[in-house]
Amino acid sequence: MAMTIERKVGLFFVISIVVLGVMIETGERWNPLKKKVPYKTFLGSVTGLKVGDPVKLVGVDVGKIKRVAVLMDKVQIDFEVEPGTRIKTDSVAGLRLTNLLGGQFLGLSLGSPNAPLLEPGGTVIGKDVANIDIIVDNVSDLTKDAKILITELNKNQNEVMHKIAAILDDNRGNLRSSIANLNSITEKFDRGDGSLALLLNDKALYNNANEAIVSIKSVTGKIDKGEGTIGKLVNDDALYTDARSAITSLKDGVNEMTGGFKEIKEVAGKINRGEGTLGKLVNEEVLYSDLKDASRNIKDITDKINRGEGTIGKLVNEDKLYKDATATLKKTEKAMEGLGDSGPISVLGSIVGTLF
Repeated sequence: MAMTIERKVGLFFVISIVVLGVMIETGERWNPLKKKVPYKTFLGSVTGLKVGDPVKLVGVDVGKIKRVAVLMDKVQIDFEVEPGTRIKTDSVAGLRLTNLLGGQFLGLSLGSPNAPLLEPGGTVIGKDVANIDIIVDNVSDLTKDAKILITELNKNQNEVMHKIAAILDDNRGNLRSSIANLNSITEKFDRGDGSLALLLNDKALYNNANEAIVSIKSVTGKIDKGEGTIGKLVNDDALYTDARSAITSLKDGVNEMTGGFKEIKEVAGKINRGEGTLGKLVNEEVLYSDLKDASRNIKDITDKINRGEGTIGKLVNEDKLYKDATATLKKTEKAMEGLGDSGPISVLGSIVGTLF
């Protein structure tokens, strides 16, 4: 049946409206005269990615997937982007999820600011990321591991509970005795029996402790203010200076003693070498022999004196010489008294007569 002119005009009008709508919808993005820029990348897996899927630079649509090909150990992805898209040499390409239902697109990163632009037809660095299948597989593996772990925990829990129950059964009497003892101890604490109970219940101890703390605070306050001997020792710099001076003086004294010790050492060395009088006395046997002989002679003399031998012995041991000397002195005194009345001859005669 031939179409009438009215139908032809109507069909043409409908087709024109559809084409116009498509052109309005895609007119801004579709430009058959603008040539796209090709690039490629390589990934280990492209689950769900197909020709025509979008290519996005940091989330902005810039192109489409043109070809997906499987190589030996990688998947090559050819794509085209709009002219003017800035893909750099360190930009990274990877699969991204459009939504949780499985939509995919090829995502591109901007790269570093100072990196040069990648030449058209160049290879963008590919980076495999976890897709939904890998995530599901990992979750499934984790679920299996969790089930195994829970089963083991339940098994171990049952074993532990059985062991605890057995221990409780075996020690039920001991536990009861321990609990009874604890009850008895706590009752004694409540009644104030025993030293520990007194410590816990006696308020006097608490008051004494508080007073001691107050006293300690008072003492530390006085020390901080420099009161008392300890306070002055802690706060007075003059004491520190005096102590430092005393230490310096002591150090000087030690140095002087060290010098004295050195001199003593030198003297001892000279004595050991036989130098000087003392060195000869210490080291020469002749002097020792002479001293020994002299001491022996002195001993002999003193022995003779003790025995009354010789003049000195008689002077020391006999009273007769003392008496004679006393009588002689008395006669001399009498002669001197008569010196004034007699002449020189008489005096001389008296003296001679007195002596003889």
